[in-house]
Amino acid sequence: MRRSDRAVTDPAEIIEIMSRCEVLHLAIAAQPAPYLLPVNFGMEPDGRRLYIHGAMEGTKYGLLAQNDQVGFEMECTNGLVLDEAGHSCTMNYESVMGWGRVSEVTAPDEKLHALDCIMKQYHSEDFYFDPAVAERTRILCLNIQERTGKRRAKILGGNKHA
Repeated sequence: MRRSDRAVTDPAEIIEIMSRCEVLHLAIAAQPAPYLLPVNFGMEPDGRRLYIHGAMEGTKYGLLAQNDQVGFEMECTNGLVLDEAGHSCTMNYESVMGWGRVSEVTAPDEKLHALDCIMKQYHSEDFYFDPAVAERTRILCLNIQERTGKRRAKILGGNKHA
């Protein structure tokens, strides 16, 4: 990472950032260019496994059958910071990126658990799923092998290089 002063290295802080993100950008190997798609996700409390749900068919499944290694990125707390006196601007952000391997979740109880994790990402209360929903939903698990966090939080009126 070029700006090591912005690195988030505490695993608990990385998980906290991930818990506030709403979209996971998944990069899958494809030709002639990577296949990049935004997806909803949920995560295990340790932040090492992410769950993704989808329809029973789609481009991503064929690509993942050829290569299950993916890259990912998520960000939150984005915001433009203007320095009108200095005629410049910057962005505040928090992001997590990394790579891992994707596998399909097929056991009915594991699929319901994954759907629970996804709902907890967006809704704080427990949500009951009819088991029939899991039967017609495909669930993927991204097992994270490497991840890094980064944060930029410029304070207005402070040092413009903060």
